[in-house]
Amino acid sequence: MLTAMEIPVTAGPWLVLGVVLGLLVPVLAVAVGLLGRSRGADAPPPAPDEPEQDDLPGFLASPPGSVPGPVAPVAAWPPLSSPPAAPPQQAAPGREDRSGLRLLATMAVGALLLIGAAAAVAAVRTPDRPAVGTPTTADDRDPARSSAPARSSDLAADLTFGGVVLERHAVGVTVARPRVRVTTEDGRTTATIELATFNCLRTDAPADPEAAGCTRSVTEVAELSTPQLDARRDGGGVRVSGAFATSRPAAGSAPVATGRVYDVVVTARPRDGESSGGRTPATGVLEVGGERVGSGDDGDDVLVRGG
Repeated sequence: MLTAMEIPVTAGPWLVLGVVLGLLVPVLAVAVGLLGRSRGADAPPPAPDEPEQDDLPGFLASPPGSVPGPVAPVAAWPPLSSPPAAPPQQAAPGREDRSGLRLLATMAVGALLLIGAAAAVAAVRTPDRPAVGTPTTADDRDPARSSAPARSSDLAADLTFGGVVLERHAVGVTVARPRVRVTTEDGRTTATIELATFNCLRTDAPADPEAAGCTRSVTEVAELSTPQLDARRDGGGVRVSGAFATSRPAAGSAPVATGRVYDVVVTARPRDGESSGGRTPATGVLEVGGERVGSGDDGDDVLVRGG
C-alpha cells in the first residue's frame, strides 16, 4: 500500500504526461480545425439565380386569341460611346496548400505517442533506491553498524573518541572530538577521520568540549587508503596509521583543503577481548600530535569481523 510520501513519486510520470497532453491536445485541435476550414474553402460558390422576366407587356400587346401583327423595326438611338467592357471573369478558387497543416498534425500525433511511451517506461521502471519517506538508520549508512555477515577477511570499525588537543595557541587550544571509521574489503583498507573542532580557553582538552563551554568551529574530514595507509591486524582488531590531509566540506561544491596534515594512529579491539567473528562492542585509542585519547564508554563503538 502506498504511503502519503510515496504517492507523489509513483504518480510523477503520469503528472508529466497529463501536462504534456494538456499542451498538445489544443494544438492538435487547432490544426484539425484549420484543416477542416481549408477543405470547406475548396467548394465552388453557388451559381447566382437568373432574374425573372415580366410577361405583362407581351400579354397587353398580343392578347390571347389575337393574331400578332408584324413588328415594325424601331429605330435605335445611335450609340454615343463604346459598349461597356465585359466584367472580368473570376478565376476559379484553387486548392490551398495544406501540406503545412498536415505536417503540424503529424508532428502533434507523433509527440503524443513518444510522450506516452516515455511515461509508460518511467512508470514501469522501479528505482533501486528506497522510496521517499522510508526511514534510514545508521546501519544503512555505515557498514560497521550493519549486522550483515561479512567474509572472513573483511573488517569494519566505527569509533568516537573524547576531546584531544590539535593545536595550542597563546591563549587557549583547538580541540577535536574525532570519529574514525575503518573498513577492510577485498584486501583494501580505508580509514575515514572526521574532526569536529572547538576553540577552548584552557590548556587541556575536555572530554566533552561542547559541554565544557568551548566554541564550535569547523569540521575537518580526511580519508586514506592502502598502500598510503598502514593497516595491520592487531589480535581480533585492527591498527591503522598514516598522514591524513584534511579538507573542509563546502555546501554545493567540492571540499576545500585546509592545508593541515595530521599523523594519526588508531587502534580498535573488541571490548571484551574476544576475536570471534560478527558484530561486537569495541574500544580503541587514538594518537595525534603527541596527544592520546581513548574511545567513549557509551557502547556505540562497534567492530564487525567476518566469521
